[in-house]
Amino acid sequence: MNHIYFKRKRLTLASVLISIFFSWNIALAQETVWIEAESFTEKGGWVVDQQFMHVMGSPYLMAHGLGKPVEDAVGSFEVIEEGEFRVFVRTKNWTAEWNDREAGGRFMVAIDSVQMENILGDGTRKWSWQKAGNINLQKGEHKIALKDLTGFNGRCDAIILTSEDYFMPPMDQDRIDALRMEIGGLSKVPEDAGKFDFVVIGGGIAGTCAAISAARLGVKVALVQNRPVLGGNNSSEVRVHLGARINLEPYPNMGNLVNEIGPEKGGNAQPGTFYEDDKKMMAVLNEENISLFLNYHANEVITDNGKIKSVIARNIETGKKLKFTAPVFADCTGDGTIGAMAGAEYMEGRESKDVFGEPTAPSVADNMIMGASVQWFSENQEQKVEFPDIKWGLKWNEKMAEAITRGDWNWETGMGRDMINDFEQIRDYGLLVVFSNWSFIKNQSKHKKEFAREELK
Repeated sequence: MNHIYFKRKRLTLASVLISIFFSWNIALAQETVWIEAESFTEKGGWVVDQQFMHVMGSPYLMAHGLGKPVEDAVGSFEVIEEGEFRVFVRTKNWTAEWNDREAGGRFMVAIDSVQMENILGDGTRKWSWQKAGNINLQKGEHKIALKDLTGFNGRCDAIILTSEDYFMPPMDQDRIDALRMEIGGLSKVPEDAGKFDFVVIGGGIAGTCAAISAARLGVKVALVQNRPVLGGNNSSEVRVHLGARINLEPYPNMGNLVNEIGPEKGGNAQPGTFYEDDKKMMAVLNEENISLFLNYHANEVITDNGKIKSVIARNIETGKKLKFTAPVFADCTGDGTIGAMAGAEYMEGRESKDVFGEPTAPSVADNMIMGASVQWFSENQEQKVEFPDIKWGLKWNEKMAEAITRGDWNWETGMGRDMINDFEQIRDYGLLVVFSNWSFIKNQSKHKKEFAREELK
């Protein structure tokens, strides 16, 4: 879905004079086109990342190629009148937070197979607009492509093409959000998703089990998940082991449902097939009382006297908004986002021991919390596998390096940081550490011969 906005400028002096002398006038047509990158019909090797919509306003496309440039993402757009267009791209230099050397996530834009002149993703560390270049376009439909240059998580939020002389994309987040509605055509008024007895927000293991259990009791359920697969951490997208103690008194049946939908194989950071996404999906689709809404990110809560009346969710690819109404909601987001938006009280960090009398709590409260893990593994191939000797990574040496083929919970970062509002930076730092370590092992370490055939996964 590509969104187009067209507006005409006022009459120029020249056209007014023509009108006076020849009884007709010409208004030069100017227009601005807004394209959401996540709406591209062909994603190629780029993936949709919706995790930070609450901070930067939108999902975006990311080139997660593990050091190999990914296939182009391709979309289309239409211009109403021919003219010269300036092209702007909203992106960021994600590695600039830690060094001022060559940017890690560089990419370019091509229109109708004509590559624009400027490299993107090498600007500031914050989300901002970079100019891709100028191009003359004829009236009608055109193709646009994102061309990854590195395979290292370049990212694109939106693209603006404008023939308006004085138009400049805004930097302020509120103005950007308003422009998405005005020009980008994102729906302002949500459609009614239907009436339900129970709405579950979050399709991880907790949400999936809650939905299935309620449906089997005759409850009409809406299961809302902001990814294309179910399972959350235990999906092929995240790859965390599913395990716990179950069938314990006084609830001997607790855990039976998890066993029913969970994968046979276990382990963290394993090949994607280990996590059996289809098994979870079929379990939900086989329940007549469940209405499944994939790729819908809940980002607004409507309350009445402290009680949730409805939740509004936006499709992470099309921008369509749906309104979910029910007497009961379950917040299975993993971050408590629905509860927080509804005004529920919450705590972060470690409270002091005098709050609950816990002997192991600190004497003084602090902001220490669990970190986030960037898990990874490698596979041994028949031939030597190259990995870029990156210039933008962290400075590494033999003492720091871990010559291993798999990273697990100990590869953790973000303790003491805001896991909601700072999480893009936290995630990116985790990626940076993994790439820096692997680049050193493959290209400079005393172990590089041992790792010559290892390929990062």
